[in-house]
Amino acid sequence: MKKKLSFLVALLMGYLTVSAQCTTTNATGCSCPDGISTNCDLLPDITLGEYGFWNELGGPSEYPQVCNPPCNGNDGRLRLTTSTPNIGHGPLTVGSVSIWVCDGDTLTSYPGTCPDGSAPQQLVKQKIYHKDGNVMTNWERWAGGMTYHPTHGHMHVDDWIVMTLRTQDPTKPDPRDWPIIGTGSKMGFCLMDYGSCNTYNGHCLDSLGNVLTAVDFPNYQLGGGQYNCSPVEQGISSGYTDIYHENLDGMWIDIPPGLCNGDYFVVVEVDKHNFFLEVRDDNNVMAIPITLTEQLSSGNASTTIDYSGASHLCAGEVATLVANTGGNPALSYQWSTGDTTPSIDVTASGQYYLTATSACGTAISDTITLDVEPNQGPVVPGADICGSGSVTLSTTATGTVNWYDAATGGNLVYSGNSYTTPTLTMSESYWVETEKLFPGGTAAGGPVDNTFGGGANHTNNTRYQIFDVMKPCTLVSVDVVAASTGNRTIALMDGTGAILDSVVVNIASTGLSTVTLNLPLTPGTNYRLGLTPSSTLVDLYRNNAGVVYPYAIGSFAEITGSSAGVDYYYWYYNWQVKEDDKICLSPRTQVDVVVNAAPSVSMSGLAPSYIANMPAVTLTGSPSGGTFSGPGVTGNTFSPAAAGPGGPYTITYSYTDANGCSGTATQTVEVVYGVGIDNESLLKDMHVFPNPNNGTFHLTFDVIQNAEVSVKVTNITGQVVWEEKEGELSGSFNKTITLDKAAAGVYFVEIRANDAFYRIKMVKE
Repeated sequence: MKKKLSFLVALLMGYLTVSAQCTTTNATGCSCPDGISTNCDLLPDITLGEYGFWNELGGPSEYPQVCNPPCNGNDGRLRLTTSTPNIGHGPLTVGSVSIWVCDGDTLTSYPGTCPDGSAPQQLVKQKIYHKDGNVMTNWERWAGGMTYHPTHGHMHVDDWIVMTLRTQDPTKPDPRDWPIIGTGSKMGFCLMDYGSCNTYNGHCLDSLGNVLTAVDFPNYQLGGGQYNCSPVEQGISSGYTDIYHENLDGMWIDIPPGLCNGDYFVVVEVDKHNFFLEVRDDNNVMAIPITLTEQLSSGNASTTIDYSGASHLCAGEVATLVANTGGNPALSYQWSTGDTTPSIDVTASGQYYLTATSACGTAISDTITLDVEPNQGPVVPGADICGSGSVTLSTTATGTVNWYDAATGGNLVYSGNSYTTPTLTMSESYWVETEKLFPGGTAAGGPVDNTFGGGANHTNNTRYQIFDVMKPCTLVSVDVVAASTGNRTIALMDGTGAILDSVVVNIASTGLSTVTLNLPLTPGTNYRLGLTPSSTLVDLYRNNAGVVYPYAIGSFAEITGSSAGVDYYYWYYNWQVKEDDKICLSPRTQVDVVVNAAPSVSMSGLAPSYIANMPAVTLTGSPSGGTFSGPGVTGNTFSPAAAGPGGPYTITYSYTDANGCSGTATQTVEVVYGVGIDNESLLKDMHVFPNPNNGTFHLTFDVIQNAEVSVKVTNITGQVVWEEKEGELSGSFNKTITLDKAAAGVYFVEIRANDAFYRIKMVKE
């Protein structure tokens, strides 16, 4: 037994003799990580010690949401101790640099405080020691910053430790990916040699969980073992640990209200941002199971749906409904849609509710009703017109119908169900949308009046009501009970007392009256409704008995307290709120007005005049496919006999194209009696001679009885080349006619006696 003890003493003395030659200035006795090399960086390896979590100061301290007796502000906290042993071959050495950062600006002299009142961040460098044979050197690298901590009175390395309360997700091996229930501060601490792994036996462990002591560190105490909270240099030596006890400022996790007792995990992470260079980073996270016993007991389950949007959605909008189990992690979700996720996206009208199971039990939420406007543009028939013109376009769509000249943007040309276009000479398109207004929901809340409990008119202008807003809305009005008339300035404030909005109201009568506010409210907590500090006239009623908070204002807001506590209610009764109106625009529907060119129509085959006994002639229309109409017309033929002597008759050719556009062409024609066709005629023995002739010829006939006689000569197209009225005649007629300017061709000598008409064909050579 004595031999064994002597051996251990000799071994330890030998170890201390060697390690005495391993210092930040002498590398003779220092060992590289592989135990062989003589040229290497001697890096630290920071870990987390679970031993300190359970054993320092009696282990974690859990506090209920409301301590009775009081617990010095620790209500709803889980206070924890952590330690950060360095089991590496080198020290973690951190040195400050004369560079400070304030509001993103870099400064080379200490500014005191930043313009926003925060403490400046001083940049730091990590010093890495390097063994080169027996020579010890070092090099530096940037490693974040540190900040002066007024409570502790020294510099803290920023974001050194992060602590969270989580539930385990067996599908995710990294505990940093597990659902977070409660969070602590991103704690900065002074890095120091709180004690060696010998002194704090059990804090230092290897990767297999074996306890490490001084003999397990080849470079034990490298760094000096004397690091402290210096503003110049801090650190943790090899084989030493730093400990942050649960009674230090910030060493706690906030347990959310409503959390039930059960099994959870505390996840602690050191050097979250990897500011520091180490041997390894995969041992910087620790997940420790813990059972909470000071919170709600099972059976207190509650489930709500978080949704702050409007109850009416336009087509294409998405409502995200989020499960809220009161701070308790849900074990399962069952939505009315069949979904089993913590949240759902809703795009259709319906009623939605949630059944959720947590450590507190199973609960069903209230139902949320959502209305979604269908995504349908107005139905508007297009139109076709011919040539040019105006057209009226109509729709039976409901809402305000807006007509535009572009698919997006553009100019509003008309509002209404029927739009009459201007005269169009070319095709045009319009785009039509419907605009529908859906009035926002309303709600009332708070005490209806002041009769629910005792109280009196009050004159303190610093008093106010405290309330939360869950959905965007407008505080339309409140009721007040005034003892005197006059103006009051009612102020909406945030949780710090900063005035967000105010309105001057005139109270024209004493007693209960309604004042209009129209103050917009956005979701948030701890709003205040009071008076401006300059208000000198208050004289409004407040209750000091019978007050029972909270007072719900529908699903929009909740009055949670007053500036004087939960036993008082100040001034404002019967809160009336209104959700903003919702305007939904449909997609625009394109409406086309097509302007088609009118067809060009012509006809041929009809002479200016015909003798009554002449055969029918064939008529031709262009484009083909139209119809002829008029006296003597059958199909596409004109019969002088069917038309009968007389005229001029109008013959019409009508044509309609494939677009429904029509056109017409017309010609006139006369039908005359031929020579000798009527023995009872007024004229006899009509002769033109010579025929053919050179332009001079004789016309003779006999007039049987008195008649008004006229003579004219026309060419083949009906143009008059000679004409003369002979007056009233009876007996023989003989006249020489000369057409010296007329060209050679076919001519017609036409004689009219009263209503009788005669024609003789003549040829000029």
